[in-house]
Amino acid sequence: MMTCFVLINVEAKKEDEVYDALVAVKEIEGIREVFGQYDLICRIEGKNLREIRKLIINQIRSVPGVITTTSLITSE
Repeated sequence: MMTCFVLINVEAKKEDEVYDALVAVKEIEGIREVFGQYDLICRIEGKNLREIRKLIINQIRSVPGVITTTSLITSE
């Protein structure tokens, strides 16, 4: 299993909408609001890089209000 942290930039005043949409995604293990360069950070897990890529593209980047994502895949 691979773990990835996804840093998310959100359109101004869309933070709550994006947060609520991402909380509903069952594959997201955890999500937190952060302050600074990014607005949200979430933790996801996948069997392989292909599964993580699919989750980021189809479940996170597709949420209205998400501007950019930065993915940090962890090593074990």
